[in-house]
Amino acid sequence: MKKLFTVLTLLVMAALLVACGGSAPAVSQPAPAADASAAPAAAPASAPNTLTAIKVDATSLDLNADYWSKAPVLSIDTKAAKEGNPDGPTVMLQAVYDGDTIAIRGEWADPTESLKNAWQWDGTAFSKVKGDEDRLMLVFPIQNNAEFASKGCAAACHNTSDNEDEWWMGSEDPALTYDAWHGKSNRSYPAGYVDDKWWSVLKDPADPGSSRPGDAKESGGEKANATEDGTGPMYMSPEGPKAKFIMAADAVPVDTSLLSAGDIIPGYILAKPVGSRGDIEANAVWADGKWVVVMRRALDTGHEDDVALVPPKPVPFGMSVVDNGGGLMHTIAPDVLTLEWK
Repeated sequence: MKKLFTVLTLLVMAALLVACGGSAPAVSQPAPAADASAAPAAAPASAPNTLTAIKVDATSLDLNADYWSKAPVLSIDTKAAKEGNPDGPTVMLQAVYDGDTIAIRGEWADPTESLKNAWQWDGTAFSKVKGDEDRLMLVFPIQNNAEFASKGCAAACHNTSDNEDEWWMGSEDPALTYDAWHGKSNRSYPAGYVDDKWWSVLKDPADPGSSRPGDAKESGGEKANATEDGTGPMYMSPEGPKAKFIMAADAVPVDTSLLSAGDIIPGYILAKPVGSRGDIEANAVWADGKWVVVMRRALDTGHEDDVALVPPKPVPFGMSVVDNGGGLMHTIAPDVLTLEWK
């Protein structure tokens, strides 16, 4: 079995270890780009570790909707998930809801816009660009879960073995499952969604990712943009190398005659999933050294692999953010967080 960092990277264990630090004191097309300016300064501060969703007439994916000036801001100083790694940025969360949907806004500093599995043309051949992607992740218990409510995602984190290859995230009880919202800067945000996954029991002891399947889907999702022999990309955008992403509906075969040395081709072909995996819409913009993301979902999707949000019932949750990476490089909210309603 490979060492932990390899296993975690290949299996996208950023989602696996969301908020693993426990409880310390304390739309098929991309959404239209929008100005990623900060949440209005007039927005009030929230209670500690509490995300207060306020009632509005109608939620939207607008990063700068007027109601954000009224929604309390929960500021979270994220901490390293692994001792010795650097702590992360302060993440500011806000939430609004209407009779049917909830929208959550996240904002945090990030000096670079990352590229995952992208290709670079040198004039003769392609090579992979070193890098990963930026991510924001939330996880909710689907059922009433007293241990999660007191410990946060540490309740789902099975990392006590001396052998790090045996660490995994999920449930030892098939009756207790988790809803994981995994926003990805290269693979989901450009297609207008947050990757919707769920955590359950470990199905294969040799595969720590087997406890974290994606939600059900009929079609869509990301696919690696690579030729069969893995020497370069198979497709490009009709916009050419200036495009930051490639939608499946628009992809055209790579034409190297249109490329100049140094040009970058994205590493994935994207489409919003059809089915439960595509339940969460997203609008995300990186600009001026920060990310601003709005994710929007039905309060109750009607799917068993999703948490049903029922105001005024409070819901505990965990949060993690990643800068150009995965695995143990993510940082976490060190406390149990609570979504409440006003």
